[in-house]
Amino acid sequence: METFEISSSFSWTAYLLSNAVAATLIATSKKRPQFTRIIVLLIFLAAAAVNTYIAIDAPWAYQDYADTAVPLYKKFILGAFEPIITPMVLAIAFCQLLIAISMLGKGQLLKTGCLAGIVFCISIAPLGLYAAFPATLLLAIALFRLGQTVIIDPAKGTRPGIHSKTSNSTKSHI
Repeated sequence: METFEISSSFSWTAYLLSNAVAATLIATSKKRPQFTRIIVLLIFLAAAAVNTYIAIDAPWAYQDYADTAVPLYKKFILGAFEPIITPMVLAIAFCQLLIAISMLGKGQLLKTGCLAGIVFCISIAPLGLYAAFPATLLLAIALFRLGQTVIIDPAKGTRPGIHSKTSNSTKSHI
């Protein structure tokens, strides 16, 4: 039986803060969607920057994630992932950057960014403690709720943005 060991570089403060922020974003996702978008943008932008730096400077550091990952992820991290760490993490960082940028958008771009963020967060949840589990699942819930605030305008086939409503009474009928 394997023993569970936490690296001395693990920060309980960062772990608790990540979970507190993610829980807060669930609460703000519908009541203050603009605030939630800004925080999500900053989270994914910071993650993209940090991952880019580490992927180039110290790619072997990602193997530490195997310490708290579920067995399938651990096997991948210590096996097939090892020779492709840098390009794989750079691709992940690029996707994180795209998710961050999507938080600046409206309509379908924002909705797609929320969906991509959900998929990303659920995908890294099996990394466990080092991915701040369950913060990733909490953030996925916040992104789901944020995506629900995007309103569909069926007449135009577009989504005009968050909480925007078109009214026929304001349109001219000439």
